Amino acid sequence: MSGAALTVSNLSARRGSRDILTNISFTARPNQILGVIGPNGAGKTTLFECIAGVLPRTSGTIEGEPRYYVPDGIRPWPDQTVRWTLECGSFAVALESGGIAAAVQSLDLTALLDQPVHSLSKGEAKRLGIALGLVVPRPVLLLDEPFDGLDFRQTRRAIEVLRATKRTLVLSIHQLSDAVRVCDRFLLLDNGRTAGEGTLAELGGNLEERFLA
Repeated sequence: MSGAALTVSNLSARRGSRDILTNISFTARPNQILGVIGPNGAGKTTLFECIAGVLPRTSGTIEGEPRYYVPDGIRPWPDQTVRWTLECGSFAVALESGGIAAAVQSLDLTALLDQPVHSLSKGEAKRLGIALGLVVPRPVLLLDEPFDGLDFRQTRRAIEVLRATKRTLVLSIHQLSDAVRVCDRFLLLDNGRTAGEGTLAELGGNLEERFLA
């Protein structure tokens, strides 16, 4: 499966009486990884929820192919096994098919296939979430904090898996070092507004300094 462009134009959203996002615009390019960067409360999760249709937007447009959203901390079907969850998420494609088998092996899920989802540790559940996103046949994938709870080795493997996928990825990432390693372009958010968009070079070459600024 090949990725597709995702274009967001002048998107605004509210929670209750509070404006959370104001005129957010960006493009996630086909087969590239866009990192959404910002401090806590910048609106990253709200942006993902709007793109995924979980939260209604008050204005703006979203154009692009069907997309799949993996929220932070998701534990889908907690009483089912990891195997069942992946097979259900892949729309009943056999677990032995190339894409699913590769995701299971690369993310160290083989020994967990018959474990119920509710019994997984935070890191194990996070790896399942990444795998679930990879096996669902959608050209645009949104992952909220995909590396939170992973150790260094697991993070490195997850980055390798994401870099190898042939899809358009939009990732919310808290650790700037991870963002630099995995992302092709960046969207910087601050207080629900766009603070910058571009490659690392276009943003001045130092993501940490730009983030602090």
